[in-house]
Amino acid sequence: MPPPEKKPRAPQDTLPPRLKTLLEELTHRALASRLERVDRAAALAIDRLGHLNIVKYEPTTLEETEGADLSLWETMAPAIRDTVVDVNALVSAIHEAFPSSVEAARDGAWEPPPAGVDERLSREVEVVLGACAGRLSRRVADLGQRVRRPEVVSDRWALMAELQSFRADFRAQMGDLVYLTAAAFADVRREDVVPGYQGQVAAAAVLRGGVAELRRSLQSRLEKAATAPPREGPGLARRLEEMLAAFAGMNSSMTMKTRDKRLVVEVRERLRALASLPEVPAEELRTLVEPFLGELGRVGAELTQRTLTAHDRAVWAACGARLEQAAMHLFLGSPGAERVIREAVDVAGALYGRAPVFDAFLRKARLGLEQSVEEAELRETLEVFRERLAALPFT
Repeated sequence: MPPPEKKPRAPQDTLPPRLKTLLEELTHRALASRLERVDRAAALAIDRLGHLNIVKYEPTTLEETEGADLSLWETMAPAIRDTVVDVNALVSAIHEAFPSSVEAARDGAWEPPPAGVDERLSREVEVVLGACAGRLSRRVADLGQRVRRPEVVSDRWALMAELQSFRADFRAQMGDLVYLTAAAFADVRREDVVPGYQGQVAAAAVLRGGVAELRRSLQSRLEKAATAPPREGPGLARRLEEMLAAFAGMNSSMTMKTRDKRLVVEVRERLRALASLPEVPAEELRTLVEPFLGELGRVGAELTQRTLTAHDRAVWAACGARLEQAAMHLFLGSPGAERVIREAVDVAGALYGRAPVFDAFLRKARLGLEQSVEEAELRETLEVFRERLAALPFT
């Protein structure tokens, strides 16, 4: 049997359907055409910055960071060059499509008031694009200066952190550019018009779930090791290191911030060293792992607060709607209740990692729904589900 064909990847400059529809509906066709060229250039840049493979440059052991010299700069130069080229390509596209955007973004320049709505919106778009192009150009210059600092050039982790930070900032600014210019013409949501935004948020949700599960597993293993004799310590350290290795091999871990990846590498190295000893007291393992558990909690909290707030509210609402449907099915004696509750549990999986109590409920609900369940069990699951959903913190 021939292997299944891989689904072809969409063109890099593909626009989200809502943005494409918005541009098609603009009555000012000349403006729509110019804006579409900029949006496609932004989509291309966002895609390339998102898929630029910098993971291969990251050290996987602490030894790889020792004795770094200017050869590190030579190794990283292609990734830095590609980043600069991608950003400059968008800046050039803005200047070509809106030649007056540079002047429009200057402060203090008097112009006669716009004659109509189309002219006003065109002026607004030009100002936004000019300001965004200027910011992007200045950040490119900042990148060149930052990556040439001695303390950065000589430290692979520092160089990786700088590049990752700048790439994320570039993508965010490009997303703002697309969102603001689209919002000038219609009431739109960022996730519906910004290229790559939904994928970025989905990746953050998967990472949060992976981090939460790693934290729970490490905590459980650490609690079991509390009363273990020292002779069992090396084996426990080896198992903990294997858990970290499995997490590091997951695709979701690749989206972690460089500083957090460094923590994973450091703890793995220390656990590997402990595993080579004849005896390791449980207290020594606890002293090493407990601070790391706190850092994992910080990673999850940062993802929730900085990236997933709107996502979580949308998932929360979608779960609530399904639970309402399930209640109606149960009232009518319909077999659809089980199906809808299963769907609600699946949807709620995107909230995993937000709150430990809710996570525990999801794990239990998944196990309970692996087989067909009775009506009484469905009613109990529905009631607890509602309680846990209502208790989620959204402040």
